[in-house]
Amino acid sequence: MKKLALALVCFVSVAFFASCTQEVTNPEPSIAVMTGEDFMYDGQTINLFQDYNLGFRAASNSQTKKELATFTLVGKVYDMEDNEIFVADTTCAISGTEYVYQEFWSFSSRELIAKVAFTATVTDVDGKSNSVTINVTIDNPAVDLVEEDFTWFRHGSNDATGLEEYGLEWTGNGKEVFAIIKPVEGATLYSFPAETWNEVTTDIEKAAVFSEALSVSDFRGVSAWSTKDYDYVIGTLYNDEYHLIHITKGVVDSSAAGTDITITGQSK
Repeated sequence: MKKLALALVCFVSVAFFASCTQEVTNPEPSIAVMTGEDFMYDGQTINLFQDYNLGFRAASNSQTKKELATFTLVGKVYDMEDNEIFVADTTCAISGTEYVYQEFWSFSSRELIAKVAFTATVTDVDGKSNSVTINVTIDNPAVDLVEEDFTWFRHGSNDATGLEEYGLEWTGNGKEVFAIIKPVEGATLYSFPAETWNEVTTDIEKAAVFSEALSVSDFRGVSAWSTKDYDYVIGTLYNDEYHLIHITKGVVDSSAAGTDITITGQSK
């Protein structure tokens, strides 16, 4: 009986000391999304041009008490087809056992944006980290495009008019007797199939076709020799704005005073 009693005492003593030295199985700091009025939350649909509060609250592990060292926020932007189109991240040094990130965000770009994912990560002085992610959907309804008439005019070798807002210039008439249209510095010129004009009716559709288009150095489709009807579609990106341009007619009027060339069509 004495041996049994002694064995029980030893067992209890070992169990006691083992419980006192038990390792922390989850030593990471904690982080959570802040909630409340105007705070963004996971699965939310938000509006363009409206401010939303983004907040995260981080704290040291309740058992290890290790101080916090860094806070990282990564934002990923996705298009309508769930393709990642932009990533931004920032990391800041922090200290203490608690940290709160709180900032107002708004979205004003209408081009292809469908979803944004925010991932916040906190790391302590021991290198232990924890993360949380929220995904928000952008309510980005399509807006119908409005067609506007344009007129480009050139007299002889004088500077042409009417192209400025599109980021274009009429540099001359080539040996093939075609008007040479080029993008100005800071602008990009694109060429599209003729059917694009009727297929693209909203700003979302316009942004989509430009995202897949190939740029060209110039456009030489309009004759500088004879009057003709056309069905050309070109486009420009200038001052952060897309212009879809439908060229439908070129009028050439020659006289002793020189040659007048007028190019007309619509843009949207």
